[in-house]
Amino acid sequence: MSKYVKIIIKKALCFVRGVKSGSNAFLSPRAEVAFAKKISLGKDVVVERFARIIANGENSRITIGDNTYIHPYALIKTNDGKIIIGRNSTVNDYTVLYGHGGLEIGNDVHIATHVVIVPANHVFSNPDIPISKQGETRKGVKIGDDVWVGAGAVILDGVTIGNGAVIAAGAVVTKSVPEYSLVAGVPARIIKGRRK
Repeated sequence: MSKYVKIIIKKALCFVRGVKSGSNAFLSPRAEVAFAKKISLGKDVVVERFARIIANGENSRITIGDNTYIHPYALIKTNDGKIIIGRNSTVNDYTVLYGHGGLEIGNDVHIATHVVIVPANHVFSNPDIPISKQGETRKGVKIGDDVWVGAGAVILDGVTIGNGAVIAAGAVVTKSVPEYSLVAGVPARIIKGRRK
């Protein structure tokens, strides 16, 4: 099959499902897509089989930048927020990215398997009221460029991760992370810088 025909097929898969896409973007027919008109894929984006991309909620929007790869079984779900993923990034298998309060991920960001990013948090300060009725904070999460998030890490609401940072596997990030630093632990703390 010629390269031209493959490009036409890829474009058709996006078009038929109602997703806006750049040239040569591939959306697997076995990926789950919901609220497709609120989803935009850049050129050369790949969304693998069994990945789930769901732009649920009135104010929702998902934008995935050029040359970004979404692996099988990843879940990207807005929950009435916005999710922006930059260029040349990867979202690996079984990762969960929520968008409640807004999630911005920069360029050249590599997110390992089983990472969970939640830009919202339940309010639980009043023990006389059920937690489910106390609402949420929705401060959002921002991740800079050239960041590596290790396997099984958790990033919580209100966190900003600076350019060039490394989040160690299994870390629980509850506070913002400076540029070019390595953080690890529960809760995560700075272990060292990446610069001499």
